[in-house]
Amino acid sequence: MKPLRLELQGFTAFRQFTELDFGDLELFALVGPTGSGKSSLLDAMTFALYGYTERLGGSGLEALISQGERGLSVGLTFESGGVTYRASRTRGRKQAENEVRFERKDEDGRWANLSDGGVKGVNERIQSVVGLNFKNFTRSVMLPQGEFARLLHGTGKERQTILGELTGLEHVAAMQGVASRRATEYKHRAGSLHSVLENEYADVTAEAIAAIRTDRERTDAEAETLRDRRETLQNSLTRLRETEKVWKVREDTARRLGALDARAAGVQAGATSAARARRVAGVLPLLDTAERARIAAEREARALAGAQGAATQAARAAEAAQTNLESAQEVEAGIPNLEARADTLREAEADAARLKRSGGTPQTTHAQPLEWDEDAFLLARAGAEKAEKNRQERVQLEAERLGLNSALERFEAEKTAQTQETAELERVKRDGQTAKTDLEAAEKALEEARLSSGLASHRPHLHVGEACPLCLQTVRELPDAPLADLSAAQKRVKSLNAVLDERRTRFSDLRATLKARETWLADKEAENRNWQEGLGQRDTDLRAAEALVRGDPQTEALRLLAGLAGRVRAAGTDPAGKRRQLLNDVTAIRKRVQEAGAALSRAAGDLAGANATLAAAKNASAGRETDFSEAQTALDSALSTLGMDAAQARAAALPEADIAVLEEAARTQAAVRAQLAEALAELERQLGAAPFDPAELSQVGRDLTATDAALTTARERAGSLAEQERSGRERLTRKAEIAAQALDAARSLDTWQTLTNSLKANEFQQFLLAEVEAQLLTRAGLLLHEISDGRYRLALEKGEYMVQDLWNAGEVRGVKTLSGGETFLASLSLAIALSDYLAGNKILGALFLDEGFGTLDPQALEAVANALESLRTQGRMVGIVTHVESLSERLPSRLLVSKSVAGSSVQRLDM
Repeated sequence: MKPLRLELQGFTAFRQFTELDFGDLELFALVGPTGSGKSSLLDAMTFALYGYTERLGGSGLEALISQGERGLSVGLTFESGGVTYRASRTRGRKQAENEVRFERKDEDGRWANLSDGGVKGVNERIQSVVGLNFKNFTRSVMLPQGEFARLLHGTGKERQTILGELTGLEHVAAMQGVASRRATEYKHRAGSLHSVLENEYADVTAEAIAAIRTDRERTDAEAETLRDRRETLQNSLTRLRETEKVWKVREDTARRLGALDARAAGVQAGATSAARARRVAGVLPLLDTAERARIAAEREARALAGAQGAATQAARAAEAAQTNLESAQEVEAGIPNLEARADTLREAEADAARLKRSGGTPQTTHAQPLEWDEDAFLLARAGAEKAEKNRQERVQLEAERLGLNSALERFEAEKTAQTQETAELERVKRDGQTAKTDLEAAEKALEEARLSSGLASHRPHLHVGEACPLCLQTVRELPDAPLADLSAAQKRVKSLNAVLDERRTRFSDLRATLKARETWLADKEAENRNWQEGLGQRDTDLRAAEALVRGDPQTEALRLLAGLAGRVRAAGTDPAGKRRQLLNDVTAIRKRVQEAGAALSRAAGDLAGANATLAAAKNASAGRETDFSEAQTALDSALSTLGMDAAQARAAALPEADIAVLEEAARTQAAVRAQLAEALAELERQLGAAPFDPAELSQVGRDLTATDAALTTARERAGSLAEQERSGRERLTRKAEIAAQALDAARSLDTWQTLTNSLKANEFQQFLLAEVEAQLLTRAGLLLHEISDGRYRLALEKGEYMVQDLWNAGEVRGVKTLSGGETFLASLSLAIALSDYLAGNKILGALFLDEGFGTLDPQALEAVANALESLRTQGRMVGIVTHVESLSERLPSRLLVSKSVAGSSVQRLDM
């Protein structure tokens, strides 16, 4: 994967849209002051590809949004496998504003969308194209350079811990945990199976099953004998039950015959009562007719009295209704006067509505009211509204003039600040040039002091007439070189470097600020000019509008309203309510007259009906009295013939149904007795001379029940024994299966226990780490040999990292003796070697080193710069993130990150 272009906006320090082209970059420096956003560019690349950053991970990503912005957007165009892709993401303050998009560039230059499948599908597709997950990408592309100094100087245990974290070999420990858990599972399983065999299947044997089978066969024979005895008893029981049925019927027939003879006297008495009731049956209708006639006569007498009372009450009601109608008609004569008063109030009501619609009230007054004229009022009100609108426009216009004056004052203040900072920029530039000249002189003096100090240090070893230990020539004269003070020269170089860095940072900040303010001043100058011209035109238009309003229309409208309010007050308060009251009174009077007439009509109708009812009641009462007299005469004649009075005749009477029942009972009693006597004789013949014994039947039943119980018990035992035999065979089979499982679990336990012991104490992990460490040292040694001009190689002796100095007869010494620059060379070699290893032994298209080079002394920086200049990129892009200006100037290209009030920006500088 090789980045081609990075686009971002609203991302941390990069508030404005920023585009960074990596197209033809190979070895370059990403330089800028601390906090300018250098590391944010690396975060933007990882965020575009994976949606994560190394510093935040996958949570709290809202912190990446620039302060005050609603969201961020990042897009990375990169090349992988000869194909160009583009991954872009947007993120907002809300979840709905988050989006990811992935595209591939076709041969014809068009972008094909690969964003289907949701966020998860897009992330998996990007990871597949890049070929690295987020963890390996940050370890092999964004190199954690500080880890390799720890790796270089750490103990063997510390090195293995760091390598395990960087190479992801922690899965070996996980493998040991899995093996240990599996061994424990199989141990528990084998123990459980053996426990089951000992506790649940110890008594399951072939001999026990054979004994159960013998017992079952003996029980089957007993059940067969009991079944034959049960059949014999069942036949005897059936025969005795048939005889019992005939015996029970004979006993029941004898009992019924005795009961029938006991009821014979009662049946004869009922027949006598039926004959007497037949005699009085002809008198009963006359008794009923006379009673009904009496009751009807009494009812008609009561109805006549009620009709007379109703007629009297109806006459009184008719008189009251006539009086009420006459009173209502007298009140109705005053309706025309009331309607005339209502018409007068209608006009006053219209004035009140007109006053309310015009915005006035009955309390509206003026010292000089005018007669109401609606047209004049509307004209005056329109003029008042125009005057108020002109007044508001004048107030707003004056407020905007004040705002314009304030903006002009701020503009002048910014122009003054621009002039002052321009002068300061020139001063800082001159100071920087002076500091650079002083630094070059100080560095030259330091170099001369080092040379002089070197000569002075060798002078004690030189003797006139002897061979020089360096050039092996004869010494003819001793050099006269005083011992120089290097520390003062080094301090001065360091101090001047700090001054120069501070001047350069200040110069970059001032230049960015001046450029941003220059743009702002140009925009504001045009904006203020347009604003001033607009205010002038608005003032002209307002003056013309104010000239169109004449006099005082608001006062004239008030005088007209005061005149209308006077008319409303003269009509009294609430004319509409008074008019409604009058109309309601008229309606109530007319309704009373109508109701009184209707009531009189109803009363007259009720009186006529009551008189008709009274006449009918008189006729009906006279007729009922005649009927009662005739019915009583006929009844007296019939009772005299029977020799009974009315009470005796009613006492002897019976209903016809009862008479028929009594007569039928007498006839039925004789017939049934004859039938029962004949049936009793036949049953005694069937029983014969042998008597029936119920005790014999009970004994046979008990014997049958006992035999059934014994047979059931025998069958249940035989079934239980058969089930025990079947279960025993199944348990015997299951026992064999469990024994086989226990044997298999024991074998698996041996396998997993062996694997656990092999992986225990990190033996396998240490082996893998030793292999990784050997490969890394081989690769890093070759690279270190190359970038150190063939001077150094790395080696491993007795578990410690060593460096071989080929310029000093192959001397081998510990890496802890390396200087700062030499340590960086060794760390850089390890970092690049591990980067290639993590990438699957492939050379990646890009490599970024984010290292704090500012902590190195000038001599170490020089070694680092020489190493980076001699580093062969092998076709990949290598970026060095630093804020050390002297280091970045040694590289062929630089990306300068600047910060300002408008946000950070990036500028490419080529040597």
